[in-house]
Amino acid sequence: MTTNRGRKHVIRNRMASTGESYVEAARNLKSMKDMGQTAEAVRTQRWKPADSLDVPCPCGGTCEPGEKCDHCHARHRHVGRAPGSLTDVETWADRYACTGCSSAYTLTVVLPGRPWGIAETVVRGGSAEPVIQARVFPGVIHPMMRPETPAED
Repeated sequence: MTTNRGRKHVIRNRMASTGESYVEAARNLKSMKDMGQTAEAVRTQRWKPADSLDVPCPCGGTCEPGEKCDHCHARHRHVGRAPGSLTDVETWADRYACTGCSSAYTLTVVLPGRPWGIAETVVRGGSAEPVIQARVFPGVIHPMMRPETPAED
């Protein structure tokens, strides 16, 4: 069991190293109970596209580059990945861009064991019905959700 003094020390160390406020550092430490999943989610999203279609894609997932463009007949290349759902934390959206023109498309993929956040069931509203709410891991950028802002105390 961690004492209150020990917990505060850990939070203050995080504040000093990251520049976060006390509340933000405490919230991020709480949400990152499993550091391995958080680090894996950041690696899943942030990678550099391959320079050539001749080398394997560095995304580390089920990538299918090389499809021909309908407009210019050049090949599409896997260029990005972002969370692809508001509640299913293992769903990602892969973006492919044409190497010859500005054409692009997005495919939704499920990567089991590589979530971008935590899905929780919360009770919300006057009817007290349970609702699934996702919370994004720190460091992961979700295009459809605003980042959490720390509550001012």
